[in-house]
Amino acid sequence: MLVLAVDVHGDVDPDTAGKVALFAGTWLADQPPADLHDGDLVIRPLPPTQAPGALVDDHVADVEMLLAHRGRWMPLGRWHGLDERWSWTLAPTAAATMSLYVDAAETLSRTVVLASERPGSSPLRWEGTVLSDLLATKLVEYGEELVWERRAGAVRHTARLRIDGTLMLADGESVYATPAAAATALSGIHHHGWTAWRRTSDGRTLHDLRADLRTQRDR
Repeated sequence: MLVLAVDVHGDVDPDTAGKVALFAGTWLADQPPADLHDGDLVIRPLPPTQAPGALVDDHVADVEMLLAHRGRWMPLGRWHGLDERWSWTLAPTAAATMSLYVDAAETLSRTVVLASERPGSSPLRWEGTVLSDLLATKLVEYGEELVWERRAGAVRHTARLRIDGTLMLADGESVYATPAAAATALSGIHHHGWTAWRRTSDGRTLHDLRADLRTQRDR
C-alpha cells in the first residue's frame, strides 16, 4: 500500500494528543522500482510470524514499512501480530517519516534554489529530483500550471513548475522542492503529493507522468 496522507494530532489538546485523525493510502498491484519514487512510503502486509505448531490466527498479520530512498527500498520496521487496527499502530511512524523526508528534501534543495535566483547567475536545477527529470524529458514544461482540488473540489490550489524543477505556489513566493512538501504545506497534514497534483491542461497527475518516465526508461 502506498501511503498518501497521514494526520496525527499534536499535543495542543491533551484529550486528542497522539490520536490518528487520518491514514489514507492506495493498494498497489506491485511494488514499484525505487529509483523514481524517492520519498514514497509503502506498507506491506506479510503472513504472521508464529511458533511451530501454534494455531493460525487469521485476524492478525505482520506489517513491514519501507521508504524509497536514493534508488533503494529501505526497510523502516516490521510489526508483528497486528490486528485490523494496524493503521493506528503505524500512523505515528509514517507521519514522522514523511515529515523527516520533506524537511530533508527542502533543506538539501535550499542552497541550489537560492543560487539560481542570484542576479546574473544561470538557472540551476536541483539535481536528482524526478520533477527535474520530467522537465528534461519534456513530459512537463517549464511554467506549466498544476492544480490540486481538495474536498471534492471545494478547495482549489494551484502551483507552477519552475525551470529548476521546483514548485511555486499561487502566492508567487512559496517555493517547494517536492510535490509532497507543497501539498503538506497547503493542507497541514503529511501528504504524498504525487497523486494530488494534476496538470491543469489535461488533468493528468504527476504520479501518471512519473509512470510515463518509467516507461521511457524501460524501452
